[in-house]
Amino acid sequence: MTSFFRKNSAKLRISLGLISILFSLNIAAAFLGFFPDKQGLVNQGRAALAELIAVNSSVFITRDDLRRMEANLKILVARNAEILSAAVVSSQGKREVVVGDHEPNWVESGDDVSTNSQIVVPIWEGDKLWGNVQLRFSDESPSGAFAFFYEPLTQFCLLLGALAFVCFYLYLGKMLKQLDPSQAIPGRVRSALDTMAEGLLVLDARQNIVLANEAFAELVKENPQQLMGRNIQKFLWHSISTADGQGLVLPEKPFPWAVALASQSVQINHMLKLNISEDNYRTFMVNCSPVLGPNGKAVGVMVSFDDITELEEKEIELRRARDDAEAANRAKSDFLANMSHEIRTPMNAILGFTEVLLRGASEDSAERKRYLNTISSSGKHLLGLINDILDLSKVESGHLEVEIVPCSVHHIIQEVVSILTVRANEKNISLEYHAIDPMPEYVLCDSAKLRQMLTNLIGNALKFTEQGGVTVNSRYKLAGDNSMLKLEVSDTGIGMTQEQSDLVFKPFEQADSSITRRFGGTGLGLTISKRFAEALGGDIHVSSSVGSGSTFSIEVIAKPDVNARILQPEAMMRDMGPDLTAAPARWCFPDANILVVDDGAENRDLLAVVLGDQGLSVETATNGKEGLKKVLARQYELVLMDVQMPEMDGYTAVRKMREAGVKIPVFALTAHAMKGIETACMEAGYSGYMAKPIDIDKLLKRLADELGATENDSVIEEKAPLVKANATHSGADPIRSTLPVGVQKFEALIQRFVARLEEKFNLMEKAAEKSDLETLSELAHWLKGSGGSVGFAAFTDPAERLEIAAMALDGNAVVAPLNEIKSLVLRVQAAYKIHQATKSTEPPVLRDTNSANKNPAYNQPIKSALVASNPALKPLVEKFVVKLGAEITEAELALASANMDTITNFAHWLKGSAGTVGLNDFTEPADGLERAGQSKNIVEAASWFENIKTLHQNIQL
Repeated sequence: MTSFFRKNSAKLRISLGLISILFSLNIAAAFLGFFPDKQGLVNQGRAALAELIAVNSSVFITRDDLRRMEANLKILVARNAEILSAAVVSSQGKREVVVGDHEPNWVESGDDVSTNSQIVVPIWEGDKLWGNVQLRFSDESPSGAFAFFYEPLTQFCLLLGALAFVCFYLYLGKMLKQLDPSQAIPGRVRSALDTMAEGLLVLDARQNIVLANEAFAELVKENPQQLMGRNIQKFLWHSISTADGQGLVLPEKPFPWAVALASQSVQINHMLKLNISEDNYRTFMVNCSPVLGPNGKAVGVMVSFDDITELEEKEIELRRARDDAEAANRAKSDFLANMSHEIRTPMNAILGFTEVLLRGASEDSAERKRYLNTISSSGKHLLGLINDILDLSKVESGHLEVEIVPCSVHHIIQEVVSILTVRANEKNISLEYHAIDPMPEYVLCDSAKLRQMLTNLIGNALKFTEQGGVTVNSRYKLAGDNSMLKLEVSDTGIGMTQEQSDLVFKPFEQADSSITRRFGGTGLGLTISKRFAEALGGDIHVSSSVGSGSTFSIEVIAKPDVNARILQPEAMMRDMGPDLTAAPARWCFPDANILVVDDGAENRDLLAVVLGDQGLSVETATNGKEGLKKVLARQYELVLMDVQMPEMDGYTAVRKMREAGVKIPVFALTAHAMKGIETACMEAGYSGYMAKPIDIDKLLKRLADELGATENDSVIEEKAPLVKANATHSGADPIRSTLPVGVQKFEALIQRFVARLEEKFNLMEKAAEKSDLETLSELAHWLKGSGGSVGFAAFTDPAERLEIAAMALDGNAVVAPLNEIKSLVLRVQAAYKIHQATKSTEPPVLRDTNSANKNPAYNQPIKSALVASNPALKPLVEKFVVKLGAEITEAELALASANMDTITNFAHWLKGSAGTVGLNDFTEPADGLERAGQSKNIVEAASWFENIKTLHQNIQL
């Protein structure tokens, strides 16, 4: 019914309403008795007739003349068509007289009750009830579903309603034209409103629609006339509740048109959605302007609807694209952060064992070879990590790929344990491996990921263990494709609470905020390991208790390799893997000429030495053009050629070689490790591909296969070590700068730093005693930058840790790095023979023989030409002089730390600003300082800087 009224005009709705009112009034009048009751009148007549018959029958009964009674009843029934039958019944129930077909028509009720069609009248004999007369009348009233329409009242109402509806409809058609608000708007104005692209409604004070233009009517799929009188709240309006614009809720605040009516103020830029149909929403930008009456109160409101559905959809798409881009950037950042953490692990092994060899820690050639093999293994692992970083597809996808290959788990464990045993020994704790279950000699897994997980977990265990040790257990459950490898790393370290255990696998989080200050680290190792384990079909779990240590368990799917034999735990413990002391293969090459084409001199020299040591004749070229010329000029057995080179790259060069008929092997040597590079090289005409840095053993093996070399089994005599071990080696050896010795400018810089070092350290100790951690942080920051700049890199790490601890206001954490710095200061003093007696010695003055820097005019008073011409500008010059003093202080710190970029920027600023305020005397030394900074000449820069300081002191205003 509601939809019927919505779809019809106001004239029809009003007409039907009036008819309904008329019907209601007629029915009420009927109930109140204002209309005659036809059936009641008929019943009254029948009752009167029955009473007359009863009186007449009483007379005949008194005379005992039933025959004449029967004759009278027959005449009555014959002359009255409404009477179907009649009977006289005695009080004993016996029918004494029956007229007509009475028995089939009469319905016994048992209590002699009269109805519309059956009337029972008693017969008296004197004062005694003799019996009764039964009259059966015809029932002409209709029955069934349509009986109602035969009622006189119904027929009267229907006739009256039909006639009244026609009259009402015609009358309202005339009157509503005069009352329709839309008719009050001139046709040309309404036409203009209908041509508007945006929807427009005019509402009255009750928010009923009094005007709707064509645009709005088209949006809601209705006729403008059908919208007249509709309350705007009947439409399904929604507010937008979610960031993507799809969530729809009823607004918490009133709709803007209600606000405009209530506040009598304009409402603009309200975003609403309208539910047109079940799956069709339109988004509008709604603006409302109240229509004020003569008394200044709002009598209506004009509402405009600007359809922005398509614009919003585009905005949603842009928002989603932005979110996708941000997610991709986060994936890149997370990936690169993970790789940064991973790189440090093999780099630590490389630098650690290199330091051991440089210090001559072992005279045993087998031990040295083991160290070198460890360095080589870690270097290869590091190269694999770098290749992962360069693989942009992994960065874009945000996940790591796994490479399932046959690998020997117990060898991987022993290799990692061997590398990290050095760290365990440094802390005087144990590191042991125990094989618990039998295990296949080779399983299918990602060896690199497995190695990295073990390195991270064992490294963490060593870091947090001060006493006792770390134990690695391997377990294996054979179950076909679901065979599971379990590695347990247990320590006797500090342990964790349950809350801390829940945090350890989250990126960049430590179990406790003090952990970072005490032990260092980024908190990424366990996150990386967990992702690796999940990628390998497993997970990592931890169980820990405070003070009792922790156990981390790695579980990954590791199917046994085909035909792999099962090793018992004892066999795995005995099998220590490849001989780490084995010397690299030696080859006997036939006479052959090799051409090395590379634009890097270091690469050419390296290959010339390596190949020359194998007895090969080596020539070199610096680019593809030169290499092509040499190949076409003489005969070579093999060419090793870079890809990216100036003048002519390797792709072009090898292509031209093949076009010229050159068929000798040409192998690509390139630093590019991206996917697709090898395919591009092969398509260009290369015979093979090797990524830089070059694996010498693989290169020689490849050359041996190409040139037909044979392996030389003879043992090569081991050369004596270049650095002899010192049995009395001590950590207190003197420390000298790594800057070139004998160069005057560097020696002057070193002496200046060493002279200031003790002074700065004394200030550090005083600041620590006074708990002045802010000053201590600034001094540590100076040492962190200055030490490495002048060749004392040993100060960088402890100074950085001291700075972090001081910035964190952790008085306890500054003690360890401060003591370490003190030890380093003493070692520097020992190297440069500086003692406490020389504490007050002034730093040496850096001089330069450049005559330009000896201008005596720098010692003369200087004045501003700007102030001389206009004394009112003196405050401006004074402000510059104050700023110059602060800039000189900063520049002096930069000079002490050899920060030449800051010196150059300072000089450039001074050269331009000093002349602006009339202090032209600064132009020459500032220009000289700028040139010295650009050329990184610290000695000349120091000299020019001293002149600038002198000028600053001599300014007179």
